[in-house]
Amino acid sequence: MASYHYSAINDMGRTIRGVVVADNELDLEARLKQIGLDLISAKEARAKKSSGSSRISVKNLIVLCMHLEQLDKAGVPLHDALADVRDSSDSAKLRDVLTGVYESVKNGNMLSKALSAYPRVFNDVFVGLVAAGEKTGNLSASFAHLNEHLKWTAEIRRKIKKATRYPMVLLAVIALVITIMMTKVVPKLVDFITSQGFDLPWHTRALIAVSYGFENYWYLILGIPVLIITGTIVMYRTSPAFAYKMDAFTLKVPLIGPVVRKIDMARFTHFFSVMFNSGIDVLDSLEAAKGVVQNRVLKDSVDLVKTNVTEGSSLTSSLRLSNQFPTLVIRMFKVGEDSGNMGEALENINFFYNREVNDGVDAMVGAIQPILTVIMGLLIFWIIAAMFGPLYESFSKMKF
Repeated sequence: MASYHYSAINDMGRTIRGVVVADNELDLEARLKQIGLDLISAKEARAKKSSGSSRISVKNLIVLCMHLEQLDKAGVPLHDALADVRDSSDSAKLRDVLTGVYESVKNGNMLSKALSAYPRVFNDVFVGLVAAGEKTGNLSASFAHLNEHLKWTAEIRRKIKKATRYPMVLLAVIALVITIMMTKVVPKLVDFITSQGFDLPWHTRALIAVSYGFENYWYLILGIPVLIITGTIVMYRTSPAFAYKMDAFTLKVPLIGPVVRKIDMARFTHFFSVMFNSGIDVLDSLEAAKGVVQNRVLKDSVDLVKTNVTEGSSLTSSLRLSNQFPTLVIRMFKVGEDSGNMGEALENINFFYNREVNDGVDAMVGAIQPILTVIMGLLIFWIIAAMFGPLYESFSKMKF
């Protein structure tokens, strides 16, 4: 059998593209007919490729989950629901993916297995929650949890961008201003000052040395930081020991560390809540939630929690032993365990961390902004004082 890239048209007149394995073009046409598509053109692929490599926006996935949730509640058969969502999607890439998913489900595969064929579109979290819904027989609840999870993830990404965008832009502006001043403005002023034979103070001589360095060794001044950053990123991705040390260092950095901790703990508690409320047991929920924690130090603490729970300790005592969760959060977990109403306790914890992340990001941005502004102001003041100070002093000594 071979893989074919095809173009087909559905009952609504929309063009659908995708990849299907078939014996030949006649077999391909017959397979497409079974799923309500009329073949337009086909081309045999040299290597099997999947539409799963396409990037599909979170918004489209949220709409997908919302539609599948509503159709499942209405009692629509799964393959018909997939066909309806596929035909109504505004994303051509998502329509291509759903065509493959539809065909797989039509041929008798579970939805979770069909989705797992497109790992770049449907990650382990997505597939795992769908599989949980299949086990419990409540797919609509799984899609509802997925919808909530995707919205929450999108919001967390927005907050992270908010926390990093302004400092990065301001740093770029500072670097640009300093580079222009040191390479264009300062050298001309230096030539004038030195030609007049003024007695130069130490801060002026320091500025002249820095300007000389920028003018003659700019490639080193700009290149070395780039090499250091690139090397750090490569080491972080290739060396687990180095990555662990960097993550531990990040947690200790003022302003940044507390926000990183809150974001990762928010990810953990939110995803644990989603998995637990989908019918997954505590150990599997802990293992799955560990996967969304980015910081390796915090990931190890979740591993410690899971190990203690496996050995018979309560979830509350295990969380307290990890020494990563606030006392208030541990207290809410304990209330959930003691009352048997863990779902409500997890909702309260999610509310707590959502507020903490918001406050933490706002506080960090609010603190970094004036710090960078002060740094930029001091640099400009240094340049002005170093250049115009000798001029002012020489003028003050003149007798008219």
